[in-house]
Amino acid sequence: MISKFSDLLKPTKDAKQLRTAQKKLKIIREVYRHDGIAVNDLIRKLNLSFPTVNSILVELIEQGIILPTDRGESFGGRKPNLYNLSECLFQILCVEIQIKSIKISLIDNNTIILKQAITVTSDLSSRSEGLLNLANLIKEFIADHQILPSQYLGIAIAMPGLIDGNQGVNYSYLYDPDINLKAYFEQRFQKDIFLINDTKNATYAEQYFGALQQIDHGLTILMDWGMALGIVAKGEVLTGKNGFSGEMGHINFIENGELCYCGKRGCLETVASGLALSTKARKDINNNVPTLITNKIKSEDILPIHIIDAALDGDQYAIVLINELGQNLGKAISIFIQIFNPEKVVLSGVFAKANKLITIPIQQQIQTYAMGRILKNSEIVLSTISENNITAALSKSFFINYLNSHISKD
Repeated sequence: MISKFSDLLKPTKDAKQLRTAQKKLKIIREVYRHDGIAVNDLIRKLNLSFPTVNSILVELIEQGIILPTDRGESFGGRKPNLYNLSECLFQILCVEIQIKSIKISLIDNNTIILKQAITVTSDLSSRSEGLLNLANLIKEFIADHQILPSQYLGIAIAMPGLIDGNQGVNYSYLYDPDINLKAYFEQRFQKDIFLINDTKNATYAEQYFGALQQIDHGLTILMDWGMALGIVAKGEVLTGKNGFSGEMGHINFIENGELCYCGKRGCLETVASGLALSTKARKDINNNVPTLITNKIKSEDILPIHIIDAALDGDQYAIVLINELGQNLGKAISIFIQIFNPEKVVLSGVFAKANKLITIPIQQQIQTYAMGRILKNSEIVLSTISENNITAALSKSFFINYLNSHISKD
């Protein structure tokens, strides 16, 4: 399993051995990234010769790291062999943190969840006091499932917030200027730790499994407790200098509007987010506004999904709330369509479950505020990926980052 990679990662002073090991890692990375790739595509992507790629593939097959699977499409002549990673090479512990919950899974390199995921209710703290609780939850999962350190490669963590993955810091949540989030978990578990913003992870999931496959220019709008933007440009997820790209929820949207939790006034999230929606619903219900929501949940326990479910059941108050959110969000999305000129915009997150109740007001506002010529070749779709796809994308991002950290920049 993990030991199969150890020889490739061993330091060596032999220049030839080092170059060969680096080429092997690059081939492994591309094979894993594309889930079935032909020799000619490896040659083109890595700028290597056919004899080099072919000889390395033969070695990796003999080592049990790569195997030929099926044959790809042919435009005349023999169909090419496609290559994939072998089964059960490695496992990754995936931790998906949301504002109100934490989900932990163990997944293998074939994106199969090996240990049943657990989801626990937990409020995400902006301060570092939540670190110990999170570490203990991970330790409990490992102990309950009897996972040995030798069985998993590392821990991948996806969460909301301003995340600098290279520095290992989340400036929005679990933050302490004296504690490095990545280093904290590396010390606790003695494993490689990968940290990524949840919206960027959702965008990778759309690239790997969803609506952004084969799309060079696209946007993912994650509609959940907050509102965030994932950007694909020239086929790559755009992260920005520090990894902070896509914070659409904190653009100034309402002049002299409400104070946002980020410290600014009038942010989009104050009028178009799960947090804003739940806050407004609680306030209105406490002021005796009639709604079916109160038949299912106490006002202090309202979550966005409760409002969505009520709207889908025909509750007029909930429908109005979602319509207003969709109008504000649609106007904001029109701005980003103007800026990025995407082929496709994917609406994902919990509010995607509202379906036409939210897509119709979004589409109306986009038609109103975006230029027709730009909209002509831009498609707006609802995400179809599953929760397992999100977890699989997290594990894939971990391993690609893991390989990149061992590949020379030369």
